[in-house]
Amino acid sequence: MPYVEREKGVRVHYNHYGQGFPLVFLHGFSANAWLWAYQAPILAHKYHCIVIEARGHGLSSKPLTGYSIQDMAADDAAVLAALGIDRAILVGNSMGGMRAMQMSLDYPHLVAGNIIISSATNLQQTLDTAELIASFQNDYEAAAENLVTRCFSAKTRNERPEVCQMIKHNFLNEGGFPRRVALACLEDPNGVWQWDISDRLQEITQPTLVLVGEEDQATPVAANRFLAERIPRAELRVLKEVGHCYEIERPLEFNQVLEEFVAQHGH
Repeated sequence: MPYVEREKGVRVHYNHYGQGFPLVFLHGFSANAWLWAYQAPILAHKYHCIVIEARGHGLSSKPLTGYSIQDMAADDAAVLAALGIDRAILVGNSMGGMRAMQMSLDYPHLVAGNIIISSATNLQQTLDTAELIASFQNDYEAAAENLVTRCFSAKTRNERPEVCQMIKHNFLNEGGFPRRVALACLEDPNGVWQWDISDRLQEITQPTLVLVGEEDQATPVAANRFLAERIPRAELRVLKEVGHCYEIERPLEFNQVLEEFVAQHGH
């Protein structure tokens, strides 16, 4: 299995498939490479698809600390360096969108464009971090269930319960996403819930498409609109009957949007 070790003892797992212009797929908090099961295998006939599992997730190392978005973005850049990739389109869902935005700031030469799906900065504005941490400490499974339920549209919950089950069980899989990692991500001052680049969004000059489901209760439309209004020339699309995970709720439709973006900016 391919890994990079940017920091001693922290190995970041990735897979890559196909040839062509590079697309880098970045999953969110609690997820792993399976989030992109409808993208990487399908699009690899045409593009070089790289799927990176963030530290603490999937098959990557799970250190006690070091869960800032900045560290995750540096890990992602190290994977591209290991593959000899000097320019790619980043496709990030939720925390993966944060990783993409941070890479756009810290490694702008690597980023040809961003597709940001249901993401945000300064999530503390929409959800109290201390209250969230307390809910996980008090009843981890109930808190995970609540968070996952908030991620999906009513249509997805009713018609595609297997999608919700996949995300829920990824969250509760101690081997792939230990509880201590969940709490470490939440507690890190630059981790998923506290990371704040509000005053730097205007520095992201790469072509950016922001996609958000109308029924997303995890990173609501307003949080995504905030990004699109501050990233120069970013486009916002609000999607009906979609929640937090467009790429698995409506995968064929999402793939078409992705390929249209790559046709414009994948060079």
